[in-house]
Amino acid sequence: MNLFALSGLLTGITSSVLALVVYAKAPERRPNRLWALFALAVAVWGFGAYRIASTLDPTIALTWWKISHVGVIFIPVLFLHFIFVFLNIRRTRLILLTYACGLGFLLANLFTDWFIKDLRFVFDSFYYDSPPSILYPYFVLFFFSVILYGHYEMYGAYRHATGLKKDQLKYFFLATALGFSGGGTAFLPVFGVDLYPLLNFTVPLYPIIMSYAIIRYRLMDISVMLNKSLAYVIVVGAITVTAAFGTLLSTRATVATAPPLIAGVLVAVCSVLVITSNPRSATNRTFSLYCAAVCLWLIGAFMIYSAPTAQEALFWCKAVYAGIVFIPAAFFHFAMRLVGHPDSTRHVRIPYLVSIAFLLILPTPLLITGPYHFAWGYYGKAGLLHPLFLVYFFTTTSIGLAHLFKAYRINRQYGTNETPRLKYSFWTFCVGLSASVDFLQSYGYEFYPTGTLIAGLWLTLVAYAIIRHQLVEVTVPGWSSHRMLYTQMFSMLVAYTAIVVTIRVFTLSWHFVLAGILLGIFIAFSGSLANLPQTIEHLVGQRLLRDRYDAYDTIVQFSKSLVAILDLHSLTKEIVHTLTTTMNITTASLYVLDGEKHEFALAAAQREPDLPALPPTIKLQDPLSATLNHFRTPLIREELEDKAAAHFPGVVEAMKPLDVDVCIPLINKERLVGFFNLGPRHDQAIFSIDDLSLLTTLGQHAAIALDNALLYEDLKRSQALMRRTDRLRSLETIAGGFAHEVRNPLTSIKTFVQLVPDRRDDREFVEQFSQVVAEDVNRIERLVQEILDYARYMEPQLTEQDLNEVVNSCLYFIEIKATSKGVRLTRELASGLPYVTLDRQQIKQVLLNLFINALDAMTERGGHLTVKTHLLTKSTGSQWVQIEVSDTGDGIAPQNLEHIFDPFYTTKHDSIEREGTGLGLTIVHQIVREHRGYIEVTSTIDSGTTFYVNLPVTQDDALRDPDDASLKQAAS
Repeated sequence: MNLFALSGLLTGITSSVLALVVYAKAPERRPNRLWALFALAVAVWGFGAYRIASTLDPTIALTWWKISHVGVIFIPVLFLHFIFVFLNIRRTRLILLTYACGLGFLLANLFTDWFIKDLRFVFDSFYYDSPPSILYPYFVLFFFSVILYGHYEMYGAYRHATGLKKDQLKYFFLATALGFSGGGTAFLPVFGVDLYPLLNFTVPLYPIIMSYAIIRYRLMDISVMLNKSLAYVIVVGAITVTAAFGTLLSTRATVATAPPLIAGVLVAVCSVLVITSNPRSATNRTFSLYCAAVCLWLIGAFMIYSAPTAQEALFWCKAVYAGIVFIPAAFFHFAMRLVGHPDSTRHVRIPYLVSIAFLLILPTPLLITGPYHFAWGYYGKAGLLHPLFLVYFFTTTSIGLAHLFKAYRINRQYGTNETPRLKYSFWTFCVGLSASVDFLQSYGYEFYPTGTLIAGLWLTLVAYAIIRHQLVEVTVPGWSSHRMLYTQMFSMLVAYTAIVVTIRVFTLSWHFVLAGILLGIFIAFSGSLANLPQTIEHLVGQRLLRDRYDAYDTIVQFSKSLVAILDLHSLTKEIVHTLTTTMNITTASLYVLDGEKHEFALAAAQREPDLPALPPTIKLQDPLSATLNHFRTPLIREELEDKAAAHFPGVVEAMKPLDVDVCIPLINKERLVGFFNLGPRHDQAIFSIDDLSLLTTLGQHAAIALDNALLYEDLKRSQALMRRTDRLRSLETIAGGFAHEVRNPLTSIKTFVQLVPDRRDDREFVEQFSQVVAEDVNRIERLVQEILDYARYMEPQLTEQDLNEVVNSCLYFIEIKATSKGVRLTRELASGLPYVTLDRQQIKQVLLNLFINALDAMTERGGHLTVKTHLLTKSTGSQWVQIEVSDTGDGIAPQNLEHIFDPFYTTKHDSIEREGTGLGLTIVHQIVREHRGYIEVTSTIDSGTTFYVNLPVTQDDALRDPDDASLKQAAS
């Protein structure tokens, strides 16, 4: 496999995986569908390139060139379409025009010779679609025009974006720009520029960057962490790289050419380890850059030595110098960082600029003119400016070494801790830079380039300096914390080697890629294979022991669902019913702990009507319950009867009235919360060890469920008490309002009573005053009924109510208190509100609590209480009403705001008027949630607080917009 084929295979695999993951996570979203199609178009190109580079038949190559261009043609079209959708740009005509152009090029590609016609053999490896046919230059122009325009739109959107969208666009731009920049070089050989399409390896980088963006910034709105998918990509990538490395070793490696490849791989590992250990460290970054340059030199040297032709060797000679020219600049930069030079930023610019200048002349013969051919392989021949480069190389590296040596002498003089690190750094890089002896071969000196061997020695010294003297900040993962990872990596390497050797034994040839594919398939299906024995066991149990299997399966599934049942009566009844049905038991009973009475009460039972009644309670000191609490294991009556009575006094006698064969304790948190008693089976079968084990497991789950149900019962009782207490607490304010409202009617009644004896003959007076008195009496009756309804707890009674009228009735009650505190009331009630389905008394409790809290929040200096109502229409079309209660009080501190709805959380402990219990807002929140609404609050210190109570007009409105209400409830 050549490098062009390898780059195509990597592109096809990574793009396919990304397409499937993006589409599978949100197939209903248009951006995800478009991106999946775009990634598949790239994958078609990748797999096509792999097949092109793997055949020497020109007819087959031509077919695959046409197939691969099906993907290439639609890459720019789908890319631009996705950009417009992602950025919400509406340019339908332009999109239709690009699709029309793509369709035209596709038809020309498939059915004519105007697109691809001729092929030529390039790089002594494979056939390329060259020279171009009549339409191909226009397609290339179309390709790059659309791509550049898409990136232009992306850049414009990035400049104006903020927050998450800006980060998404940044990584999207980076991924696609990198992929298109490298992949675009594949067009050069078509037009006779025989530059090996090595930059195709940048194309597989775009799925990696996109995967990172998807996980980190929710690109494509995939909110889940794609750990499993990314793990498979990493494993496949590791296998592919290993296969590629094996292919290179098998096809090009010899005793003479292998050393630089091995050294280059180890240097690459060192570079990655250093940069990933602490990417924020400037020293780590510069050292990693230096290692990258050295790695490019070493791997490039391997490719030069093993090149089959002079043309390929020349290409690799120039590629190697793309790393060599940066070695002096990177080393100088690292040395300046290491010694902590204050002006390092200004000084390092010059070497980098010089390195860039030499990089720019690489395409010319001024630096490298051609290759020498020696016994071990090819080598680059020095050009006209090569001596000048050597002057720059040795001058720059010498200055860097001089800085290291000077810093070492100064630190040794003062005896600092940096002395050993600087000393080892100086000598390590002296050894490493001595590898420059390999420049002699560029001037025709024929001896094996020992510089690659020296690089291996340098890497060994670097590893020692890192571990012993902290040359850079590196944390090597320990064996104890990463034992499983190291073991699995080693196992995967052993498995790959075993597959390669097995194929070699049976085929007498090396197939490294095939071995990698087989290993990848095995890993992909290993999860399913690991569960194969359990699956077979499951099928055997279903077919051969169906009745028993069904009973066991029912109990196991039931035990898992127990914790979801919170009603104590339903839970106990369901436990007994399930046991008697599935285990074929004649009688069963369940006793549950009553903590207040210190006894176990009969909670549920199933038995024949003619059998004696079971005892309703069993004391804690009873022999049966005491034995269960002490031993905490199932008690089997048959076994107890065979044992000495002295060990279990009174237990057998206690079990007989209960008609018990087996008694299972229910233990939770080291406490016996109950036990269930099982009678004989209908078929008189005994309870096996498996049965008892299953029942014990069920008992553990049932104990947790019973404990939860008991706590839930206590919670319901506490909530009822809290609501009643809150109502009674509010009666203080209601009484003040009631007295104010009753005073005027009583005055009219009193006046009538006083005047009627003297004016009983005045018929007109009696009739008029009688009407007034009757209205006042009705008014007092209504007020009394309001108070009685408020004070008496009732189940929610949902009826259609006029919300404004409910708000007004609550405001009447607090007017007296508001006036006494100098608080001004303002009503802004929206007209035309629809009737709302609610419980009038519960909503009055909510409003009175909020009004009273608002008055308490405003001190003696007075304030302003504003109550508003609004009609809201959600995006789904549902209608909601909103009650806004604002005060100008002291406000709520931000650290307290998120706790105000917590039970028993209060800030009124120092209140002069009354001490707060911390239950009022909890009840308010609960009532609003029971109405399927939500409550929000905003507050500013010294400015006031505003509560927003949002209620659906009908329950159907709440169902149409459930997400909004649930999210708001969670937030509040």
